[in-house]
Amino acid sequence: MSSTELTLDLRDISFAMKEWLPIEQLSESEKFSEFDVDTLDMMVQEGIRFAIDVVSPTRSESDREGCRIEDGRVKVSKCLHEPYKQAYEMGWATMRVSPEYGGMGAPATLGLIINEALNGANLGLSMFFGLTSGAAELIDTFGSTELKEKYAAKMFQGQYTGTMCLSEPQAGSDVGAGTTSAIPVEEGVYKIKGSKCWISSGDNNLGENVIHAVLARVKGAPDGTKGLSLFAVPYTRVNDDGTLGDWNDVTVASIEDKLGIHASPTAVLNFGENDDCLGWIIGEEGQGISSMFLMMNGARIYTGLIGLALGGAAYENAKTYAQERVQGTHISKIRDPEAPKVSIVNHPAVRLNLINMKAKVEAMRALLYFTSFQFDLEQIAKTDEEKQSAQNMVDLLTPMCKGWCTEVGLDVVRTGIQVLGGVGYTKDFPLEQLFRDARIAPIYEGTTDIQALDLVGRKMLQQGGMLFQNLMERFSKLIAKHSQHPELGAVFKTFETYCETLYETSMGSQEVIKTRGMEGVALYATPFLMFFSSVTAGSLLLEQAVVAAEKLTQIKAEKDIGELELSAFLEENENALFYANKIKTTRYFVDGIIPQFEALLAGGKKQNFDALEITF
Repeated sequence: MSSTELTLDLRDISFAMKEWLPIEQLSESEKFSEFDVDTLDMMVQEGIRFAIDVVSPTRSESDREGCRIEDGRVKVSKCLHEPYKQAYEMGWATMRVSPEYGGMGAPATLGLIINEALNGANLGLSMFFGLTSGAAELIDTFGSTELKEKYAAKMFQGQYTGTMCLSEPQAGSDVGAGTTSAIPVEEGVYKIKGSKCWISSGDNNLGENVIHAVLARVKGAPDGTKGLSLFAVPYTRVNDDGTLGDWNDVTVASIEDKLGIHASPTAVLNFGENDDCLGWIIGEEGQGISSMFLMMNGARIYTGLIGLALGGAAYENAKTYAQERVQGTHISKIRDPEAPKVSIVNHPAVRLNLINMKAKVEAMRALLYFTSFQFDLEQIAKTDEEKQSAQNMVDLLTPMCKGWCTEVGLDVVRTGIQVLGGVGYTKDFPLEQLFRDARIAPIYEGTTDIQALDLVGRKMLQQGGMLFQNLMERFSKLIAKHSQHPELGAVFKTFETYCETLYETSMGSQEVIKTRGMEGVALYATPFLMFFSSVTAGSLLLEQAVVAAEKLTQIKAEKDIGELELSAFLEENENALFYANKIKTTRYFVDGIIPQFEALLAGGKKQNFDALEITF
């Protein structure tokens, strides 16, 4: 396989969207009335084709060419310019943008599916789309009419790009420690002074201008996050008639020489070195963090999508390589010198690696698609209760999507390199780049450990623990409904034991707080996040397996296929094979993968707190 080739599991994507999720509910609403199942299916096919044909060929070239600074500005790889332009012209970069700004106004679920393909095709390019949309949404949601008219449309249409400027050299995850200042000049206009680092897509030559969404502290505002305000700071000022004006004293100090995502520049930006940088406030003073956090769920879910996209690409590549690479004889004929050589997909160790990859990818896809669908359900909710229910689910699942999927996706890519062996470590195959690109995802948008603290310290305590209880009830109802399932009953019984462990561990945290305080709970928060997430993803795979079992039974009945004839029939019928594989994959996930994450809790179950007491 070439280093530019992208393959996706189109059948699993179609199954998740059309056969598992009740996607038809969207077109029944006024908001998404134009997006019936057939339309969504067509758009998914076209969007994936664009990712494969137009974006994927740039992945290797843009990685090797990287970005550079010329005359104080960042130049990105030349091969990115045409795909960038086409993505906006064809609407793939503006799927969820309101038609008011020339977008599709599409459901979040569609956006997520297409972005799985775009991320897998070239994460460096797709990051420009996501960051620009995020910054534009902040302006459109909280900005004045003047700011919207000046910036929003041009950003949503790709004429301007955008960034999010939170981190500073002394303030990474601790955003409240930021010292970038804002001094009022006139109503709504401030002089900005400070430095921001780790700014993804911080500068480029893809658009005419770069609009930075900058957190800064107005003089006299309190310390911490409560004192931060949000500002639109253009690289080049924009005149009232929409033309570009003077430079706004924004300096690209440097771009990072980093492990991966070489196609996207990560910049250090200095604002106001000449005391002439102007920022226009977005919203009210002191509301910077709350404004940012309104967009944070979406940003974190899309970061989790990196794990799925790159992990999925790695699995498809490793699977194809294993089918094509001939080496060794089958283990059952190891002593036969005349035994034919076989593809490595026939070796048990390789098969175990592949089913681990496949099960984790399908579990990530289920978790992310389900969570994204909750975004859509919130948008079309008919009652406050329905709206709150969907929002609660998004709140609880977001740290799982971000924390679990980024870690699991990275692990899937690592396993893919192992399947390829030595060639997987070379630039002749895409796995080494996928690994480098995926490594940042567990760090972006709040590290995995921060997601774990968000889960156990905030989300599980919200509304008196209602969010956690509601999800546990969902698990219980699923188990009760299918515990006697003819094919999956035993798997549901196994799954029930994990739910019991999950509940007991959650309740046991109260005792830990009494003996060791919150630091005792925080110590094993990340292992708990990983286990909780695997159980949640497992429940969604079980839902899918039930659907698959019903479909398979229906096909067998229609074709009058008995159990003795099934193996031969599966080789001929792609749908039947897919459903049979879905059942096997789910069974393996419950039997073989959830225990991997349960094992991470061993130290917590034994209440081993040595990590808090040892001297390093």
